[in-house]
Amino acid sequence: MTLEELRIYQIAVKLRKEVYADMRKIQNNWAIDDVKQIKRSAGSVAANIAEGFGRRGYPKEYIHFLSISKASSDETRNHAEALFDDTYLSKERMDYYKKNYKDLAIKTNNLIVKIKKDNNLPLSTIGRQSVSNRNQVPFSVTPTFV
Repeated sequence: MTLEELRIYQIAVKLRKEVYADMRKIQNNWAIDDVKQIKRSAGSVAANIAEGFGRRGYPKEYIHFLSISKASSDETRNHAEALFDDTYLSKERMDYYKKNYKDLAIKTNNLIVKIKKDNNLPLSTIGRQSVSNRNQVPFSVTPTFV
């Protein structure tokens, strides 16, 4: 399989192109920072899928970049909402991006789970601690500044 055949990559590229096209329509200088941010996050979704795919021989690295892509999907949803709140994006387009980037994040997560299962990696480590480490503080809670 090539990167271009990977379904989540196809979706990410399609959405990136749509975001870029919509952002070209916004001519207001006040919105320039929001426009740059949503373009960066939409680009990051596809770019991190691509980088992870390039490291697919190393499952943990592949998963790492897919996780970043998932986070960038959430970031893009947030920027779409901000652009709607500031009336630069229609409700229809905001809803479209929120739905499609959420669906993409779910598909990306499904791939992460498949990679973990295929490579006998733990499905989740959140909240797990070994019995011997339960009573230890994982980091210093003493402030380092006054």
